[in-house]
Amino acid sequence: MDIRKIDKNFLQNAAVPEGTVFYGVTEPPFSLYGVFYEEKDRRFLRMPQKIADEVNSGVGVLCRNTSGGRVRFSTDSAHLTLAAKYGVLNKMTHMPLSGSGGFALCENTEKGEIFLCSLFPDFSEETGFVRTVPLAGKGMRNYTIYFPLYNDVNDLALGFVAGARVGKGAPYRPIKPVVYYGSSITQGGCASRADTDYQGFICKRNNVDFINLGFSGNAKGEERMADYLATLDCSALVIDYDHNAPSAAFLRETHCKFYERYRKQRPDTPVVFVSKPNYYRDPDAPERLKIIRETYKKALAAGDKVYFVHGKSLFGKEWMNCEVDGCHPTDYGFYRMSLAIGRALDRILR
Repeated sequence: MDIRKIDKNFLQNAAVPEGTVFYGVTEPPFSLYGVFYEEKDRRFLRMPQKIADEVNSGVGVLCRNTSGGRVRFSTDSAHLTLAAKYGVLNKMTHMPLSGSGGFALCENTEKGEIFLCSLFPDFSEETGFVRTVPLAGKGMRNYTIYFPLYNDVNDLALGFVAGARVGKGAPYRPIKPVVYYGSSITQGGCASRADTDYQGFICKRNNVDFINLGFSGNAKGEERMADYLATLDCSALVIDYDHNAPSAAFLRETHCKFYERYRKQRPDTPVVFVSKPNYYRDPDAPERLKIIRETYKKALAAGDKVYFVHGKSLFGKEWMNCEVDGCHPTDYGFYRMSLAIGRALDRILR
């Protein structure tokens, strides 16, 4: 059964209106955040490929997923056409394509960032897709497009009505970006939209740029990653890799060392430690929590700018409504995470 033949509300418009003028988002006037474009291999990356390969092979692959990537622009066009190309469509059984392989379109208003729609591929669109959606037009408006959480993007072009004005969009607050380092939850699994991971929720509330360095199953506190994070000039670093430490013993071996290696190179950057949200499922959770707290207390005693977010506070009493598969959050789970982690970041950013 094809539900689109029964319910037209499931249809997406793949037609390109006559006279549409396309622009590549890597060129002016567009403003790109959270990712950069690698001309040599023609793809968007979250961190340099060479460094990612040096961290581990998984990070070498996942750095090509565009989680946290955004493009901002302004236009008075009456429609928007998005044309995306990628090498392969990453299909997942427990995460919809709207989140893993789709883009989210939001409008930036005086009242905040408002979600408009998702633009995502069908299962058969293995190497790219085109979608057209109406815009309000009638004067310049500011927009943000969020990139897919679990898919590569080789090329992205945006099309507008011929003669429409196109500008660089609204800027973020003049604050250095927040950097997030962690696991598949940090990368965005299993959000249903590209803008509903916890970083997206936080960004839409505080209007501060961010860089998502979540690496599904492959964030393990490597020294090379600590060194790379130290090269990023940021307002805060969130360390959230508890889930990817294969054991409490591994976490004990790496957690404080990872932090201290970063702190030696970045003595003044505030750091937020986060423990895993589904602590109630892991018999090692009390020991893991103790390890992270020990790092936090040691840093605090040294006078460092550090904060701690207990995993128990992330989902709270409604934990049973916050998971897709016993591990990864639903959108509601991510929203609750954004409140707890966001409170710590608010103390830093204000």
